Amino acid sequence: MDAAMYKALSGAVLQMRRLDVTSQDLANANTAGYKGDRLAFSEILAGRAPAEDRPGGWVAVSAQRTLFGQGGIQTTGNPLNLALEGDGFFVVQTARGERYTRNGGFTLNAEGTVITAQGDPLLGDGGPLQITGEKIEVAGDGTVKSAQGEVGRIRIVRFADGNQVAKEGANLLRALPANVEEANGVRLIQGSLEQSNVSPIDGMVSLISINRQFEAYERAMKLMDSATEKMITDAGR
Repeated sequence: MDAAMYKALSGAVLQMRRLDVTSQDLANANTAGYKGDRLAFSEILAGRAPAEDRPGGWVAVSAQRTLFGQGGIQTTGNPLNLALEGDGFFVVQTARGERYTRNGGFTLNAEGTVITAQGDPLLGDGGPLQITGEKIEVAGDGTVKSAQGEVGRIRIVRFADGNQVAKEGANLLRALPANVEEANGVRLIQGSLEQSNVSPIDGMVSLISINRQFEAYERAMKLMDSATEKMITDAGR
């Protein structure tokens, strides 16, 4: 009975984790450059017990992975809105060091530095990009020009191993320097934003499935609890 209860409990906990991830994805379905997550599961066995006595079926989350698939490109007309097409990320300088993002919704501060919504400078090959003049042109390879001429080139990187990347909030990603390399074959589109790769419809379907599965595990635990209570009562007579 205990083994069966633990199996049902592990299943219910797993659905709660799925709910957290799915809710987070849906909350960011309209966030530019956001990438959805998926959970990987594994079955836990009582390794020291003989094979015939192992309860099996205990499910746990083995990993939470980010899906880096391309999102749709939406034209905005804003010259400081930049979308990436291909496997690449913008590099921004934060107080915690370099971080990476697909959110190309940039602005200019009072000094003419290109910054994110949080105020972090966008990095070019030579450091933070500063633009003077009203005209701003960004080529497909990331070269930036203003009315005064060429300003620099936007730095675009990729990850050698996407599974070794962590989300940090504010749509930023963190990775070890050894996992970061210069990206090739990435096209930058000025006046556009990459949309989230999360499908709201798929997310709503997942929420319904999660709710039903959690309720099934909950009913199973209540039935087993009632059966245990009855056994104890009968044994005391």
